[in-house]
Amino acid sequence: MPSLTPMTFLASHRAHPFHRSMLIALLTMLGFTTPAFAQQPAALQPVVLELFTSQGCNSCPPADALMQDWLKQPGVIPISLHVDYWDYLGWKDTLSRKGHGVRQQDYARNSGKRDIYTPQVVVDGKFAVVGSDREAVAAALAKARKQQHVAMQANRNKTTGAWQVHVAALPAWQGEAKLVLCRYDAMHEVSIERGENTGRTLNYLNVARSWGDLGRWKGQSASYDVPDLGGIDWSRQGAVVMLQTLSNDGVGQIIGAVDIKGGGQ
Repeated sequence: MPSLTPMTFLASHRAHPFHRSMLIALLTMLGFTTPAFAQQPAALQPVVLELFTSQGCNSCPPADALMQDWLKQPGVIPISLHVDYWDYLGWKDTLSRKGHGVRQQDYARNSGKRDIYTPQVVVDGKFAVVGSDREAVAAALAKARKQQHVAMQANRNKTTGAWQVHVAALPAWQGEAKLVLCRYDAMHEVSIERGENTGRTLNYLNVARSWGDLGRWKGQSASYDVPDLGGIDWSRQGAVVMLQTLSNDGVGQIIGAVDIKGGGQ
């Protein structure tokens, strides 16, 4: 028989508001506590901004510069994903990952499109716009904030130092999603020696460096261990965990996220 948690008990009993309050108080007195994030409004959940960029693209520096603004905006987790498909222009992007282009192609197919380009911003894996268009990106962020999000938190075990990510339940959820870990570097300064940006020294922020899969989620309240963060330098690096839907075309919409560097405890 499955264990009955305070959240499942409350969900299964449609009590009068007064009786419900008394029940919550009683559960608290008995030592049960419900996750503080479980009932947060969707508007308070962060959205993920992915900028697909390249050191070999002369249209990208304005979008790269805008990352400063998105980093300052509350509730936005911005990540720079460098692609390699412009390397043939004469400069190999020193921060690129082949998988970034694949991820961008997944987004394009999910939206019924074929073409990919730089600079492109994709917000929450769903809303794609030109990355250097500030107003278009702001509009995409506003649309994403109106979508349903699943609450997530990251906590560090004070004894072992290990990190865990906690995902709230969404009983009405149908389908499957996965927990995606992205480790990033806070900043890279790169001097471009060849290609379209020859002679320029550019700064790149929140640069995606490695990816991992933490497990699957099907609507349940669950906790996931986050490996490989023991040696991370939090002054120069960070990590974000995204709850991302799965589709026939690979990864899909991001329905929850937590920046461990910015939101962990």
